[in-house]
Amino acid sequence: MKKYLGISIIAMGLGLTACDDFLDKLPDNRTEANTEEKIQKLLVAAYPTHDHMAFTEYASDNVDDMGVNNPYSDRFIDQLYSWEDVTETDDQDPESYWMDLYQCIETANMALEGLESMGGATTKTLREMEAEALLCRAYAHFMLVNCFSLHYDANNPSAPGISYVTETEKELNPQYQRETVQENYKHIQADLEAALPNVGDSYFSVPKYHFNKMAAYAFATRFYLYYEKYDKAIECANVVLGTNPRAMLRDYKTMGSMTRDFEPVAQHNIEATLKCNLLLLTSYSNQPIWFGPYYIGKRYSHNAYIGTNEDINAIANTLWRETISASSEGYQSYYFQVVRYSGTNLNTWVTWRMPYLFEYTDHEAGIGHRHTVYNAFTGDEVLLNRAEAYIMKNDYASAAKDMTIWMQNISRTADAAKLQLTPESIVEKMAKIEYSYSQNFVKNSQGAIILDSHGADSVVTVGTDQGVVSTIKKHLHPKFTIDAEGSVQESMLQVLLAMRRIETLHEGKRWFDIKRWGIRIPRRVMDGSGKPLEITDWLEVDDQRRAIQIPMKVKEAGYEPNPRTTSDKGGSEIVDDKYMLKD
Repeated sequence: MKKYLGISIIAMGLGLTACDDFLDKLPDNRTEANTEEKIQKLLVAAYPTHDHMAFTEYASDNVDDMGVNNPYSDRFIDQLYSWEDVTETDDQDPESYWMDLYQCIETANMALEGLESMGGATTKTLREMEAEALLCRAYAHFMLVNCFSLHYDANNPSAPGISYVTETEKELNPQYQRETVQENYKHIQADLEAALPNVGDSYFSVPKYHFNKMAAYAFATRFYLYYEKYDKAIECANVVLGTNPRAMLRDYKTMGSMTRDFEPVAQHNIEATLKCNLLLLTSYSNQPIWFGPYYIGKRYSHNAYIGTNEDINAIANTLWRETISASSEGYQSYYFQVVRYSGTNLNTWVTWRMPYLFEYTDHEAGIGHRHTVYNAFTGDEVLLNRAEAYIMKNDYASAAKDMTIWMQNISRTADAAKLQLTPESIVEKMAKIEYSYSQNFVKNSQGAIILDSHGADSVVTVGTDQGVVSTIKKHLHPKFTIDAEGSVQESMLQVLLAMRRIETLHEGKRWFDIKRWGIRIPRRVMDGSGKPLEITDWLEVDDQRRAIQIPMKVKEAGYEPNPRTTSDKGGSEIVDDKYMLKD
Protein backbone atom coordinates (compact mmCIF):
# COMPACT_ATOMS: atom_id res chain seq x y z
CA MET A 1 0.00 0.00 0.00
CA LYS A 2 1.46 3.33 -1.06
CA LYS A 3 1.14 6.18 1.44
CA TYR A 4 2.32 9.71 2.07
CA LEU A 5 5.73 10.32 3.66
CA GLY A 6 5.85 13.97 4.60
CA ILE A 7 8.86 15.11 2.59
CA SER A 8 9.10 18.90 2.48
CA ILE A 9 9.46 20.57 -0.87
CA ILE A 10 12.73 22.24 -1.78
CA ALA A 11 11.91 25.77 -2.84
CA MET A 12 13.65 28.57 -4.69
CA GLY A 13 17.05 29.65 -3.46
CA LEU A 14 17.98 26.05 -2.62
CA GLY A 15 16.23 26.41 0.75
CA LEU A 16 13.79 24.09 2.52
CA THR A 17 10.20 25.11 3.14
CA ALA A 18 8.48 24.80 6.50
CA CYS A 19 6.78 21.48 7.21
CA ASP A 20 3.35 23.15 7.09
CA ASP A 21 3.87 24.05 3.43
CA PHE A 22 4.33 20.62 1.94
CA LEU A 23 0.63 20.11 1.14
CA ASP A 24 0.22 23.60 -0.30
CA LYS A 25 2.85 23.81 -3.04
CA LEU A 26 3.77 21.77 -6.06
CA PRO A 27 7.48 21.18 -6.55
CA ASP A 28 7.64 23.30 -9.70
CA ASN A 29 9.34 26.39 -8.31
CA ARG A 30 12.71 24.90 -7.41
CA THR A 31 15.99 26.41 -8.51
CA GLU A 32 17.56 24.14 -11.10
CA ALA A 33 20.76 22.50 -9.85
CA ASN A 34 22.75 22.81 -13.05
CA THR A 35 26.20 24.05 -12.01
CA GLU A 36 28.95 22.80 -9.72
CA GLU A 37 28.43 25.75 -7.42
CA LYS A 38 24.69 25.16 -7.09
CA ILE A 39 25.11 21.44 -6.43
CA GLN A 40 27.82 22.11 -3.86
CA LYS A 41 25.55 24.54 -2.02
CA LEU A 42 22.65 22.11 -2.28
CA LEU A 43 24.61 19.28 -0.69
CA VAL A 44 25.24 21.36 2.44
CA ALA A 45 21.51 20.85 3.13
CA ALA A 46 21.72 17.07 2.66
CA TYR A 47 22.83 16.51 6.27
CA PRO A 48 20.35 16.31 9.17
CA THR A 49 19.94 19.23 11.55
CA HIS A 50 17.94 17.15 14.04
CA ASP A 51 19.09 13.99 15.79
CA HIS A 52 17.93 10.74 17.35
CA MET A 53 20.05 11.00 20.50
CA ALA A 54 17.32 11.98 22.95
CA PHE A 55 14.69 9.47 21.91
CA THR A 56 17.07 6.53 21.46
CA GLU A 57 19.08 7.24 24.62
CA TYR A 58 15.99 7.57 26.81
CA ALA A 59 14.71 4.29 25.33
CA SER A 60 17.92 2.45 26.22
CA ASP A 61 19.17 0.90 29.44
CA ASN A 62 21.45 3.91 30.03
CA VAL A 63 18.74 5.51 32.17
CA ASP A 64 16.62 4.66 35.22
CA ASP A 65 13.52 6.27 36.70
CA MET A 66 14.62 8.16 39.81
CA GLY A 67 11.03 8.17 41.13
CA VAL A 68 7.99 10.40 41.45
CA ASN A 69 9.70 12.61 44.02
CA ASN A 70 11.91 13.92 41.21
CA PRO A 71 9.73 16.47 39.40
CA TYR A 72 12.07 17.25 36.52
CA SER A 73 10.39 15.63 33.55
CA ASP A 74 7.62 16.26 31.03
CA ARG A 75 5.18 14.27 28.97
CA PHE A 76 7.58 14.03 26.01
CA ILE A 77 10.41 12.52 28.06
CA ASP A 78 7.94 10.25 29.90
CA GLN A 79 6.84 8.82 26.56
CA LEU A 80 10.39 8.25 25.36
CA TYR A 81 11.41 6.47 28.54
CA SER A 82 8.26 4.32 28.63
CA TRP A 83 8.57 3.18 24.99
CA GLU A 84 5.21 4.77 24.24
CA ASP A 85 4.14 6.06 20.84
CA VAL A 86 5.21 9.71 20.97
CA THR A 87 2.45 12.30 20.68
CA GLU A 88 4.37 15.28 22.05
CA THR A 89 6.59 17.55 19.95
CA ASP A 90 10.14 18.68 20.55
CA ASP A 91 13.16 19.57 18.43
CA GLN A 92 14.50 16.08 19.16
CA ASP A 93 11.32 14.06 18.75
CA PRO A 94 10.97 11.18 16.26
CA GLU A 95 8.80 13.27 13.94
CA SER A 96 11.41 16.01 13.62
CA TYR A 97 14.09 13.45 12.82
CA TRP A 98 11.88 11.59 10.31
CA MET A 99 10.97 14.80 8.46
CA ASP A 100 14.55 16.02 8.52
CA LEU A 101 15.97 12.79 7.10
CA TYR A 102 13.47 12.71 4.26
CA GLN A 103 14.33 16.33 3.51
CA CYS A 104 17.98 15.24 3.30
CA ILE A 105 16.99 12.48 0.89
CA GLU A 106 15.03 14.92 -1.28
CA THR A 107 18.04 17.25 -1.35
CA ALA A 108 20.43 14.45 -2.29
CA ASN A 109 18.09 13.30 -5.05
CA MET A 110 17.86 16.84 -6.40
CA ALA A 111 21.66 17.00 -6.55
CA LEU A 112 21.84 13.66 -8.34
CA GLU A 113 19.23 14.73 -10.87
CA GLY A 114 21.08 18.01 -11.36
CA LEU A 115 24.26 16.11 -12.14
CA GLU A 116 22.39 13.95 -14.61
CA SER A 117 21.00 17.05 -16.34
CA MET A 118 24.57 18.31 -16.76
CA GLY A 119 25.53 15.19 -18.67
CA GLY A 120 26.62 13.12 -15.69
CA ALA A 121 29.60 13.14 -13.36
CA THR A 122 32.25 13.71 -16.01
CA THR A 123 34.96 15.34 -13.88
CA LYS A 124 36.72 14.42 -10.63
CA THR A 125 34.84 17.12 -8.72
CA LEU A 126 31.47 16.08 -10.12
CA ARG A 127 32.20 12.43 -9.28
CA GLU A 128 33.00 13.42 -5.71
CA MET A 129 29.75 15.42 -5.54
CA GLU A 130 27.81 12.43 -6.86
CA ALA A 131 29.47 10.22 -4.23
CA GLU A 132 28.56 12.69 -1.47
CA ALA A 133 24.93 12.80 -2.60
CA LEU A 134 24.72 8.99 -2.68
CA LEU A 135 26.27 8.75 0.78
CA CYS A 136 23.85 11.32 2.20
CA ARG A 137 20.92 9.42 0.69
CA ALA A 138 22.20 6.09 2.00
CA TYR A 139 22.92 7.45 5.48
CA ALA A 140 19.49 9.06 5.85
CA HIS A 141 17.75 5.84 4.84
CA PHE A 142 20.05 3.83 7.12
CA MET A 143 19.13 5.93 10.14
CA LEU A 144 15.43 5.84 9.25
CA VAL A 145 15.27 2.06 8.96
CA ASN A 146 17.31 1.50 12.12
CA CYS A 147 15.15 3.89 14.15
CA PHE A 148 11.69 3.18 12.77
CA SER A 149 11.91 -0.55 12.00
CA LEU A 150 13.04 -3.69 13.75
CA HIS A 151 16.68 -4.58 13.24
CA TYR A 152 17.77 -6.35 10.07
CA ASP A 153 17.07 -10.09 10.23
CA ALA A 154 18.29 -12.28 7.38
CA ASN A 155 15.60 -14.83 8.27
CA ASN A 156 12.68 -12.39 8.18
CA PRO A 157 12.14 -11.13 4.62
CA SER A 158 8.77 -9.53 5.41
CA ALA A 159 9.72 -7.21 8.30
CA PRO A 160 8.46 -3.73 7.33
CA GLY A 161 11.14 -1.16 6.66
CA ILE A 162 10.72 2.38 5.39
CA SER A 163 10.26 3.93 1.95
CA TYR A 164 13.48 4.16 -0.06
CA VAL A 165 13.16 7.27 -2.21
CA THR A 166 15.42 7.71 -5.24
CA GLU A 167 13.64 10.52 -7.12
CA THR A 168 12.59 14.05 -6.20
CA GLU A 169 8.94 14.84 -5.63
CA LYS A 170 7.29 15.89 -8.87
CA GLU A 171 3.66 16.01 -7.79
CA LEU A 172 1.58 17.15 -4.85
CA ASN A 173 1.40 14.59 -2.04
CA PRO A 174 3.03 11.66 -3.88
CA GLN A 175 2.42 8.12 -2.69
CA TYR A 176 5.22 5.85 -1.45
CA GLN A 177 5.66 2.14 -0.90
CA ARG A 178 6.91 0.92 2.46
CA GLU A 179 9.64 -1.60 1.62
CA THR A 180 10.94 -4.40 3.80
CA VAL A 181 14.05 -4.01 5.94
CA GLN A 182 15.90 -6.41 3.66
CA GLU A 183 15.00 -4.32 0.60
CA ASN A 184 16.14 -1.17 2.39
CA TYR A 185 19.53 -2.75 3.14
CA LYS A 186 19.99 -3.81 -0.48
CA HIS A 187 19.36 -0.24 -1.64
CA ILE A 188 21.70 1.22 0.99
CA GLN A 189 24.39 -1.22 -0.12
CA ALA A 190 23.91 -0.21 -3.75
CA ASP A 191 24.25 3.50 -2.97
CA LEU A 192 27.28 2.89 -0.76
CA GLU A 193 29.10 0.75 -3.28
CA ALA A 194 28.40 3.25 -6.05
CA ALA A 195 29.80 6.07 -3.89
CA LEU A 196 32.92 4.59 -2.27
CA PRO A 197 35.15 4.39 -5.38
CA ASN A 198 34.70 8.12 -6.04
CA VAL A 199 34.50 9.59 -2.54
CA GLY A 200 36.99 12.37 -1.96
CA ASP A 201 37.71 15.54 -0.02
CA SER A 202 39.06 17.90 -2.67
CA TYR A 203 36.19 20.38 -2.87
CA PHE A 204 35.26 20.56 0.85
CA SER A 205 36.16 23.69 2.80
CA VAL A 206 35.55 21.88 6.12
CA PRO A 207 35.78 18.14 5.31
CA LYS A 208 34.75 16.92 8.77
CA TYR A 209 31.21 18.28 8.23
CA HIS A 210 30.82 16.25 5.02
CA PHE A 211 31.14 12.64 3.96
CA ASN A 212 34.89 12.75 3.48
CA LYS A 213 36.68 9.50 2.66
CA MET A 214 37.27 8.42 6.26
CA ALA A 215 33.66 9.17 7.24
CA ALA A 216 32.36 7.25 4.23
CA TYR A 217 34.33 4.14 5.12
CA ALA A 218 33.35 4.47 8.79
CA PHE A 219 29.70 4.51 7.72
CA ALA A 220 30.32 1.49 5.50
CA THR A 221 31.95 -0.34 8.44
CA ARG A 222 28.88 0.17 10.63
CA PHE A 223 26.50 -0.71 7.80
CA TYR A 224 28.24 -3.97 6.90
CA LEU A 225 28.47 -4.92 10.57
CA TYR A 226 24.71 -4.47 10.93
CA TYR A 227 24.23 -6.33 7.63
CA GLU A 228 26.25 -9.31 8.96
CA LYS A 229 28.85 -8.95 6.18
CA TYR A 230 31.86 -9.14 8.44
CA ASP A 231 34.61 -9.39 5.81
CA LYS A 232 33.35 -6.16 4.22
CA ALA A 233 33.15 -4.48 7.64
CA ILE A 234 36.78 -5.37 8.34
CA GLU A 235 37.87 -4.26 4.88
CA CYS A 236 36.25 -0.85 5.28
CA ALA A 237 37.54 -0.43 8.84
CA ASN A 238 41.06 -1.10 7.59
CA VAL A 239 40.81 1.89 5.26
CA VAL A 240 40.01 4.13 8.24
CA LEU A 241 42.44 2.67 10.75
CA GLY A 242 45.39 1.99 8.46
CA THR A 243 48.52 0.41 9.88
CA ASN A 244 48.47 2.49 13.07
CA PRO A 245 44.99 2.39 14.60
CA ARG A 246 46.10 4.33 17.69
CA ALA A 247 46.61 7.43 15.53
CA MET A 248 42.89 7.43 14.68
CA LEU A 249 41.70 7.28 18.30
CA ARG A 250 40.72 10.09 20.63
CA ASP A 251 43.53 11.50 22.77
CA TYR A 252 41.86 10.72 26.07
CA LYS A 253 45.04 11.49 27.96
CA THR A 254 44.88 15.11 26.81
CA MET A 255 41.20 15.29 27.73
CA GLY A 256 42.01 13.93 31.17
CA SER A 257 44.53 16.70 31.75
CA MET A 258 42.06 19.49 30.94
CA THR A 259 40.35 21.57 33.62
CA ARG A 260 37.12 20.13 34.92
CA ASP A 261 34.97 22.69 33.12
CA PHE A 262 32.19 21.66 30.80
CA GLU A 263 32.71 24.02 27.89
CA PRO A 264 36.43 23.47 27.13
CA VAL A 265 36.10 19.68 27.38
CA ALA A 266 32.96 19.53 25.24
CA GLN A 267 34.39 21.90 22.64
CA HIS A 268 37.61 19.89 22.43
CA ASN A 269 35.59 16.71 21.95
CA ILE A 270 34.14 17.95 18.65
CA GLU A 271 37.24 19.68 17.25
CA ALA A 272 37.36 19.25 13.47
CA THR A 273 41.16 19.01 13.57
CA LEU A 274 41.15 15.76 15.56
CA LYS A 275 41.76 12.65 13.48
CA CYS A 276 39.33 10.64 15.59
CA ASN A 277 36.38 12.85 14.59
CA LEU A 278 35.33 11.53 11.19
CA LEU A 279 31.93 13.17 10.61
CA LEU A 280 30.56 16.05 12.69
CA LEU A 281 26.87 16.97 12.51
CA THR A 282 25.02 19.92 13.98
CA SER A 283 21.63 19.57 15.61
CA TYR A 284 18.85 21.55 17.21
CA SER A 285 18.98 20.48 20.82
CA ASN A 286 15.92 21.39 22.87
CA GLN A 287 16.84 18.73 25.41
CA PRO A 288 20.10 19.60 27.18
CA ILE A 289 22.07 17.00 25.28
CA TRP A 290 25.38 18.64 26.12
CA PHE A 291 25.13 17.11 29.61
CA GLY A 292 23.78 13.92 28.15
CA PRO A 293 20.01 13.92 27.71
CA TYR A 294 19.62 13.64 31.47
CA TYR A 295 21.27 16.65 32.96
CA ILE A 296 21.37 17.79 36.59
CA GLY A 297 18.12 16.92 38.33
CA LYS A 298 16.49 14.94 35.54
CA ARG A 299 14.04 12.26 36.64
CA TYR A 300 15.40 9.74 34.12
CA SER A 301 19.09 9.52 34.74
CA HIS A 302 22.31 7.74 33.95
CA ASN A 303 22.79 7.34 37.66
CA ALA A 304 25.38 6.08 40.12
CA TYR A 305 23.81 2.62 40.16
CA ILE A 306 24.24 2.16 36.40
CA GLY A 307 27.68 3.76 36.43
CA THR A 308 28.85 1.57 39.31
CA ASN A 309 27.32 -1.76 38.31
CA GLU A 310 26.81 -1.77 34.54
CA ASP A 311 29.19 0.44 32.64
CA ILE A 312 31.84 2.94 33.83
CA ASN A 313 33.05 1.45 37.11
CA ALA A 314 32.00 -2.06 36.20
CA ILE A 315 34.15 -2.45 33.11
CA ALA A 316 37.14 -0.73 34.72
CA ASN A 317 36.99 -2.99 37.75
CA THR A 318 36.55 -6.03 35.51
CA LEU A 319 39.32 -5.39 32.99
CA TRP A 320 42.03 -3.28 34.59
CA ARG A 321 41.43 -3.07 38.34
CA GLU A 322 44.75 -4.77 39.08
CA THR A 323 46.70 -2.04 37.26
CA ILE A 324 45.47 0.91 39.34
CA SER A 325 46.01 1.88 42.94
CA ALA A 326 43.71 0.40 45.56
CA SER A 327 42.45 3.88 46.44
CA SER A 328 41.26 4.64 42.89
CA GLU A 329 37.63 3.98 42.11
CA GLY A 330 36.62 2.73 38.68
CA TYR A 331 35.57 6.12 37.31
CA GLN A 332 38.94 7.59 38.37
CA SER A 333 40.80 5.04 36.29
CA TYR A 334 39.72 6.59 32.98
CA TYR A 335 41.45 9.43 31.20
CA PHE A 336 38.10 10.95 30.25
CA GLN A 337 36.28 12.85 32.96
CA VAL A 338 33.25 11.41 34.70
CA VAL A 339 31.24 14.09 36.47
CA ARG A 340 29.04 12.87 39.32
CA TYR A 341 26.16 14.89 40.70
CA SER A 342 24.37 13.85 43.87
CA GLY A 343 22.02 15.43 46.37
CA THR A 344 18.31 16.18 46.61
CA ASN A 345 16.86 15.11 43.24
CA LEU A 346 20.42 14.70 41.95
CA ASN A 347 21.82 11.34 40.99
CA THR A 348 23.62 11.58 37.67
CA TRP A 349 26.92 10.45 36.18
CA VAL A 350 27.79 12.21 32.92
CA THR A 351 30.69 12.70 30.56
CA TRP A 352 31.01 15.97 28.66
CA ARG A 353 30.80 15.14 24.97
CA MET A 354 28.70 17.82 23.22
CA PRO A 355 28.93 21.61 23.54
CA TYR A 356 26.11 24.04 24.14
CA LEU A 357 25.65 26.51 21.27
CA PHE A 358 22.98 29.18 21.04
CA GLU A 359 21.77 30.88 17.86
CA TYR A 360 20.01 34.16 18.60
CA THR A 361 17.04 35.04 16.44
CA ASP A 362 16.44 38.15 18.53
CA HIS A 363 19.35 39.41 20.63
CA GLU A 364 17.29 42.05 22.45
CA ALA A 365 14.64 39.57 23.49
CA GLY A 366 17.28 36.93 24.22
CA ILE A 367 15.49 34.26 22.18
CA GLY A 368 16.75 31.79 19.62
CA HIS A 369 17.61 28.14 19.10
CA ARG A 370 19.80 25.80 21.10
CA HIS A 371 22.24 23.73 19.06
CA THR A 372 24.94 21.19 19.59
CA VAL A 373 27.59 19.44 17.51
CA TYR A 374 28.08 15.70 17.78
CA ASN A 375 30.16 12.90 16.30
CA ALA A 376 28.25 10.73 13.86
CA PHE A 377 31.34 8.55 13.37
CA THR A 378 34.67 8.29 15.19
CA GLY A 379 37.83 6.26 14.80
CA ASP A 380 37.20 4.75 18.24
CA GLU A 381 33.85 3.34 17.13
CA VAL A 382 35.41 1.99 13.93
CA LEU A 383 38.01 0.13 16.00
CA LEU A 384 35.35 -1.47 18.18
CA ASN A 385 33.21 -2.30 15.15
CA ARG A 386 36.19 -4.05 13.57
CA ALA A 387 36.76 -5.97 16.79
CA GLU A 388 33.15 -7.15 16.74
CA ALA A 389 33.50 -8.28 13.13
CA TYR A 390 36.66 -10.20 14.07
CA ILE A 391 34.78 -11.91 16.91
CA MET A 392 32.00 -12.94 14.55
CA LYS A 393 34.67 -14.33 12.20
CA ASN A 394 36.19 -16.31 15.12
CA ASP A 395 39.42 -14.35 14.74
CA TYR A 396 39.70 -13.88 18.47
CA ALA A 397 43.37 -12.90 18.55
CA SER A 398 42.78 -9.94 16.19
CA ALA A 399 39.70 -8.90 18.16
CA ALA A 400 41.60 -9.02 21.45
CA LYS A 401 44.36 -6.89 19.92
CA ASP A 402 41.86 -4.18 18.90
CA MET A 403 40.13 -4.33 22.28
CA THR A 404 43.50 -3.99 24.02
CA ILE A 405 44.27 -0.86 21.97
CA TRP A 406 40.95 0.68 23.00
CA MET A 407 41.51 -0.24 26.65
CA GLN A 408 45.04 1.15 26.76
CA ASN A 409 43.89 4.39 25.14
CA ILE A 410 41.07 5.12 27.56
CA SER A 411 42.38 3.84 30.89
CA ARG A 412 44.62 5.84 33.21
CA THR A 413 47.48 3.63 34.30
CA ALA A 414 51.19 4.07 34.79
CA ASP A 415 52.05 0.77 33.12
CA ALA A 416 50.16 0.25 29.86
CA ALA A 417 52.08 -2.96 29.24
CA LYS A 418 50.04 -4.58 32.01
CA LEU A 419 46.86 -3.82 30.08
CA GLN A 420 46.72 -6.77 27.75
CA LEU A 421 43.63 -8.73 26.77
CA THR A 422 43.69 -12.21 25.32
CA PRO A 423 40.74 -14.46 24.49
CA GLU A 424 41.70 -16.62 27.48
CA SER A 425 41.94 -13.70 29.93
CA ILE A 426 38.57 -12.36 28.78
CA VAL A 427 36.88 -15.72 29.38
CA GLU A 428 38.49 -15.92 32.81
CA LYS A 429 37.42 -12.42 33.80
CA MET A 430 33.87 -12.76 32.51
CA ALA A 431 33.35 -16.13 34.20
CA LYS A 432 33.52 -14.33 37.55
CA ILE A 433 30.58 -12.06 36.68
CA GLU A 434 26.89 -12.83 36.95
CA TYR A 435 24.46 -12.02 34.16
CA SER A 436 22.25 -9.00 34.71
CA TYR A 437 18.60 -9.52 35.68
CA SER A 438 19.31 -13.12 36.67
CA GLN A 439 16.82 -13.56 39.49
CA ASN A 440 13.57 -15.37 38.87
CA PHE A 441 11.00 -13.09 40.49
CA VAL A 442 10.45 -9.39 40.97
CA LYS A 443 7.61 -7.37 42.45
CA ASN A 444 5.60 -4.94 40.37
CA SER A 445 4.37 -1.52 41.52
CA GLN A 446 1.35 -3.10 43.20
CA GLY A 447 3.56 -5.45 45.21
CA ALA A 448 2.55 -8.57 43.29
CA ILE A 449 5.16 -11.25 42.57
CA ILE A 450 5.72 -11.38 38.81
CA LEU A 451 7.62 -14.16 37.06
CA ASP A 452 10.78 -13.16 35.24
CA SER A 453 11.77 -15.99 32.94
CA HIS A 454 15.54 -15.85 33.58
CA GLY A 455 17.65 -17.24 36.37
CA ALA A 456 17.53 -18.71 39.85
CA ASP A 457 14.57 -19.73 42.02
CA SER A 458 14.22 -16.96 44.54
CA VAL A 459 11.68 -14.38 45.56
CA VAL A 460 13.00 -10.94 46.34
CA THR A 461 11.71 -8.13 48.50
CA VAL A 462 10.84 -4.67 47.29
CA GLY A 463 13.53 -2.25 48.41
CA THR A 464 16.52 -4.47 47.65
CA ASP A 465 18.53 -4.66 44.47
CA GLN A 466 18.73 -8.46 44.46
CA GLY A 467 15.90 -8.84 41.96
CA VAL A 468 17.63 -6.78 39.29
CA VAL A 469 21.24 -7.83 39.48
CA SER A 470 23.25 -5.38 37.38
CA THR A 471 26.56 -6.20 35.72
CA ILE A 472 28.15 -5.56 32.36
CA LYS A 473 26.88 -8.96 31.17
CA LYS A 474 23.49 -9.26 29.47
CA HIS A 475 21.78 -12.32 28.04
CA LEU A 476 22.15 -11.96 24.26
CA HIS A 477 19.39 -13.07 21.88
CA PRO A 478 20.45 -12.01 18.36
CA LYS A 479 18.61 -13.25 15.27
CA PHE A 480 21.84 -14.80 14.05
CA THR A 481 23.72 -17.67 15.69
CA ILE A 482 26.46 -17.17 18.27
CA ASP A 483 28.22 -19.65 20.54
CA ALA A 484 26.88 -20.63 23.95
CA GLU A 485 27.05 -18.40 27.02
CA GLY A 486 30.47 -18.60 28.60
CA SER A 487 32.19 -19.49 25.33
CA VAL A 488 35.13 -17.50 23.99
CA GLN A 489 32.96 -15.81 21.39
CA GLU A 490 30.13 -14.89 23.75
CA SER A 491 32.51 -13.70 26.48
CA MET A 492 34.36 -11.45 24.05
CA LEU A 493 31.09 -10.07 22.72
CA GLN A 494 30.05 -9.17 26.27
CA VAL A 495 33.24 -7.14 26.77
CA LEU A 496 32.99 -5.57 23.33
CA LEU A 497 29.41 -4.41 23.91
CA ALA A 498 30.38 -3.00 27.31
CA MET A 499 33.25 -1.08 25.74
CA ARG A 500 31.01 0.40 23.06
CA ARG A 501 28.40 1.30 25.68
CA ILE A 502 30.98 3.52 27.37
CA GLU A 503 32.44 4.85 24.12
CA THR A 504 29.01 6.04 22.91
CA LEU A 505 27.47 7.05 26.25
CA HIS A 506 24.88 9.87 25.89
CA GLU A 507 24.89 9.57 22.08
CA GLY A 508 21.87 7.28 21.67
CA LYS A 509 23.83 4.51 19.95
CA ARG A 510 23.40 2.00 22.78
CA TRP A 511 19.79 1.56 21.60
CA PHE A 512 20.96 0.01 18.33
CA ASP A 513 23.04 -2.58 20.19
CA ILE A 514 20.02 -3.41 22.35
CA LYS A 515 18.03 -4.03 19.16
CA ARG A 516 20.79 -5.89 17.31
CA TRP A 517 21.66 -8.20 20.16
CA GLY A 518 18.15 -8.83 21.51
CA ILE A 519 18.99 -7.52 24.97
CA ARG A 520 15.90 -7.47 27.17
CA ILE A 521 15.88 -4.55 29.58
CA PRO A 522 13.68 -3.51 32.51
CA ARG A 523 12.17 -0.22 33.51
CA ARG A 524 13.32 0.28 37.09
CA VAL A 525 12.16 2.77 39.66
CA MET A 526 14.96 3.61 42.07
CA ASP A 527 14.50 4.21 45.79
CA GLY A 528 15.80 7.10 47.88
CA SER A 529 19.19 5.45 48.23
CA GLY A 530 19.57 5.08 44.47
CA LYS A 531 18.95 1.31 44.32
CA PRO A 532 16.20 -0.52 42.39
CA LEU A 533 12.85 -0.42 44.15
CA GLU A 534 10.53 -1.99 41.60
CA ILE A 535 10.14 -3.09 37.99
CA THR A 536 7.38 -1.41 36.01
CA ASP A 537 7.96 -2.91 32.55
CA TRP A 538 10.24 -5.08 30.41
CA LEU A 539 11.33 -4.61 26.83
CA GLU A 540 11.25 -8.21 25.70
CA VAL A 541 13.42 -9.79 23.03
CA ASP A 542 10.73 -9.65 20.33
CA ASP A 543 8.93 -6.59 21.67
CA GLN A 544 7.45 -4.57 18.80
CA ARG A 545 8.38 -1.36 20.62
CA ARG A 546 11.97 -1.92 19.53
CA ALA A 547 10.84 -0.19 16.33
CA ILE A 548 10.13 3.46 17.15
CA GLN A 549 6.60 4.25 16.03
CA ILE A 550 6.07 6.08 12.73
CA PRO A 551 5.42 9.78 13.51
CA MET A 552 1.82 10.60 14.35
CA LYS A 553 1.29 13.07 11.47
CA VAL A 554 2.60 10.57 8.97
CA LYS A 555 0.38 7.81 10.38
CA GLU A 556 -2.63 10.13 10.26
CA ALA A 557 -1.94 10.76 6.59
CA GLY A 558 -2.34 7.01 5.99
CA TYR A 559 1.20 5.65 6.21
CA GLU A 560 1.31 2.12 7.60
CA PRO A 561 2.30 2.26 11.30
CA ASN A 562 4.54 -0.18 13.09
CA PRO A 563 2.55 -2.99 14.71
CA ARG A 564 1.88 -2.93 18.42
CA THR A 565 0.48 -5.72 20.61
CA THR A 566 -1.38 -5.68 23.89
CA SER A 567 1.69 -6.91 25.71
CA ASP A 568 3.73 -3.98 24.36
CA LYS A 569 1.59 -1.62 26.40
CA GLY A 570 1.57 -3.71 29.55
CA GLY A 571 -0.74 -6.54 30.48
CA SER A 572 -1.11 -9.42 32.87
CA GLU A 573 -1.51 -12.15 30.26
CA ILE A 574 1.18 -14.69 29.43
CA VAL A 575 2.89 -14.01 26.11
CA ASP A 576 5.33 -16.68 24.94
CA ASP A 577 5.41 -18.09 28.48
CA LYS A 578 6.56 -14.77 29.93
CA TYR A 579 4.51 -12.63 32.27
CA MET A 580 4.27 -8.99 31.27
CA LEU A 581 3.71 -6.14 33.69
CA LYS A 582 0.81 -3.75 33.72
CA ASP A 583 0.83 -0.15 34.89
